[in-house]
Amino acid sequence: MAENWLGIYDPPLPGKTNMEKDLELMQAVSAGDSPATLRLYRWSPPALSLGYFQKEEAVVDREACRRLGIDVVRRPTGGRAVLHYRELTYSIIVPEAHPKIPPGVLDSYKFLSRGIMDAFRLLDITPTLASGKRREQKLVPGSCFDAPSAYEVQVQGKKVVGSAQLRRHGVLLQHGSILLELPLELYEKILKLSGSEKKVAAYLTRLKKKGAGLHDLGYMVSADDLAAALFRGFSKVFDTEISVT
Repeated sequence: MAENWLGIYDPPLPGKTNMEKDLELMQAVSAGDSPATLRLYRWSPPALSLGYFQKEEAVVDREACRRLGIDVVRRPTGGRAVLHYRELTYSIIVPEAHPKIPPGVLDSYKFLSRGIMDAFRLLDITPTLASGKRREQKLVPGSCFDAPSAYEVQVQGKKVVGSAQLRRHGVLLQHGSILLELPLELYEKILKLSGSEKKVAAYLTRLKKKGAGLHDLGYMVSADDLAAALFRGFSKVFDTEISVT
């Protein structure tokens, strides 16, 4: 008999609330008070999330974010800056000892990407998986969408999903942004892109070349349709029933 998971599809919430909810669910799964959970959510107002180890003063222009109505929030996971604007975020919280989860970090990334890829196929989107090689060196500090990490999901050769992972108290939390649109102009305004004009221009060209949203690539799916496909995709990969609230 398939196990039962909890599925959550939240309305748009502030960035701080979204991060707190992910950690609360992680604690609940760790304590045995909740089954493994797939949570899908959006952000209101838009927010720039920074990786746990990023130095905010080196990355983000706080004043520009204030003018544009963009929150700044710290993620509990690693990785680099992500602007949550027109996208859908997934968060999967599952015991590390789950029999489907490979023990290594990269292997678990590869496995969890299967749920997203299966969801894309349900929407007639053809995904590919980035290689398992290390991420290539960046030109300047910036967005996580300027190059794919190992085993991240791409469409038409462009990174459309950026994910990060945390393991704590026997629980794996992986959350990630699935872009509907890549807000290139906003990134240019809110990131501190140091260096010469030529270097900054080269970085923005790189970001546009390497990353994209599904709408940018001609797949005009809604967030609701994407959410429904993700619940189905992860249900298939984990051979589970997901009860959505």
